Amino acid sequence: MRLVATSTSRIIVRSEFMTSEIDMVDVVEREIGRISELIRGCDLTTPVDHLGRWKVRDVVAHLGGVHRWAARIVDERSMDGPGATKPKLDGEELLDWFDAGAEQLVTTLRSADQESDCPNFNPGSANVVAWWSRRQAHETTVHRWDMEKALGCTTPIAAAVAADGIDEFLDVFVRTRGKQTLTAPITLNTTEPPRSWTLTLATKPGRLDVDVGGEITADTTLAGEPEQLLLVLWGRLGLGDTDIVVTGDSGVAESLVP
Repeated sequence: MRLVATSTSRIIVRSEFMTSEIDMVDVVEREIGRISELIRGCDLTTPVDHLGRWKVRDVVAHLGGVHRWAARIVDERSMDGPGATKPKLDGEELLDWFDAGAEQLVTTLRSADQESDCPNFNPGSANVVAWWSRRQAHETTVHRWDMEKALGCTTPIAAAVAADGIDEFLDVFVRTRGKQTLTAPITLNTTEPPRSWTLTLATKPGRLDVDVGGEITADTTLAGEPEQLLLVLWGRLGLGDTDIVVTGDSGVAESLVP
């Protein structure tokens, strides 16, 4: 898979199996708008049970810190400097701080040439601003879902965005990360839009290779809606909480998402 960025925020995502266009900054802006609306009328102390001891205010603080961190990197075109930090704020001060950082992120991404050079933390990926637009689109989308889930008002993740989110998750948080727990090859299939990824054990222990497009298939498969598969991969849902169909060895499936 590779990103082809236009001079605007529209990113053409191309792989062996698809060509689709998603305006990633539009996604960021839309999801931020939903979050801002949500947190202005909620109890910030509401527990987010699927994230351990976190409350809604912790998700707001974390995401706001990530937004500022990403905006700084794109603005300075440098990974040097402090990482994302959570402020010691609460109530209206926290909400105002979040909104200000979100506006900063959208403005920075919207004004940048998506094809221009910008470093990131994912080895082997394109070092362009478009990478950060895509990363922040999915970061913000999943955390929007976290808050909605905690508050009992979940809204759908668009299928095309969720499918691209799976692709991004596998590229950024599986392909280049060690300590993977998968015990045998597995193929992930989404129904609509139809997409396919096969994960195999790499030669280096604890690493996985990702084949995109279905040229390689495994005996064990997971098949379902993009949103459900994305949320399972991110540990937001268990397989038993979804309609995902497991074919083959359920133990292999559980080793991917223990």
